[in-house]
Amino acid sequence: MFYVPKFFKSLDGIWLYRSVLRQLVNLKKLGKLDLVDAHFGYPEGVGAFIAARKLGVPLVVTLRGFEAEYIHKPVIGKQIRYLIRNADGCICVSHFLRDLALEYGAVSEKTRVIHNAVDKRLFFPADQTEARKKLGLDKTSPIVMSVGHLILRKRHHVLIAAFSELLRKHRDARLLVIGDKTFEPDYTRRLYDQIAILGIGDSVELLGNVEAGRIGDYLRAADVFALGTQREGCCNAVLEALACGLPVVTTPVGDNTWFVKDGSNGYIVPVDDSAAMASAVSNAILRRDWDGEDISVNLEVGDWDRVATEVTDFFGTILRLS
Repeated sequence: MFYVPKFFKSLDGIWLYRSVLRQLVNLKKLGKLDLVDAHFGYPEGVGAFIAARKLGVPLVVTLRGFEAEYIHKPVIGKQIRYLIRNADGCICVSHFLRDLALEYGAVSEKTRVIHNAVDKRLFFPADQTEARKKLGLDKTSPIVMSVGHLILRKRHHVLIAAFSELLRKHRDARLLVIGDKTFEPDYTRRLYDQIAILGIGDSVELLGNVEAGRIGDYLRAADVFALGTQREGCCNAVLEALACGLPVVTTPVGDNTWFVKDGSNGYIVPVDDSAAMASAVSNAILRRDWDGEDISVNLEVGDWDRVATEVTDFFGTILRLS
C-alpha cells in the first residue's frame, strides 16, 4: 500500500482500503468472498472495514494489543473506536482486549476471546543439562532468558538494569535475550550502551533472531524467563516459556496474569520496576521446588489447529447473525 514513514498516519486506513479493494472485488465476482477478517484494528481493520461495507460482506476484526496503545490517539483512535462499535464481529487474543472492546461499544455476543497457541512440537519440557550441552552453555551458571523484539515497549533496559543488581547476589549468572535488532535501531544501540556502562558485557548476550526450534532449546536451558514488557495482547513468549516448564517473571499487562499465577508458576512485578524485577528473578533462581512438567501441563492453551477451529467456528456464527 502507499506508505509514507512518520507522515499522514491517519490516512493509512484509506491507503490499505485502496490496496485491497480490487482483489476483494474480484473474489466477490467469483462468489468466493463471504467475510473479511482483518488483523489489528489499524490500519488493517479500518481499511478492511471500508472495503467490506462497500462490498456488502461482514467484517471481523482481530485485536492483538496494538489497539490499546492507539485507541486514545485523537484521529487514529477515533477510527479504531468507530471500527470496534460497528464491526460485525471482534476476536480478541486476550480478556484484557475483550474488556477494552466492550468498553468502546463492541457487542458482547459478537466478541470472543481466542488466545494465541503454542506449538508443543517445539516448546516442551526436557532435561536442562542436555539443552545446555546442545547450545554449548555452562552447566552450572544460572541463566535468565528473555524473548522479544528489541523495542522500547518490551522494556529490555529495565531487565538489564535488574540483572545488573541481580549479579551482586548471583555473580556467575547470565542473561540471554533473543529478539530482532532491526525494528528500533536506536533502542538497540541504547541497550548496548547500557550494558557497557554497567560493565556487564561478559554476562549479557543479545542473540538477535533465533529460529523457533532453537528458542525452545534456550528456554529449556534456562532457570527463569523474564520479560518486563509494557504492553501485550497475548504474549507468545510467555506462553512458550511456560510450555517449556520455565517459571516466568513478567508484568501484569495483557493476559499475563491469566497465565502466570504469582508464586505458582512465576512472579508478577510492576512495569518499569527494576528492583522488583531483580528480586523476583533472584527468588525464582533460588527456589528449588519448581516443577517444570507441572508448569507445562497446567498451561491452558491449545495448539494452532484448535485456534483455527475456534476462529472458523466464530466466522460461522457471525455469518449466521449477519
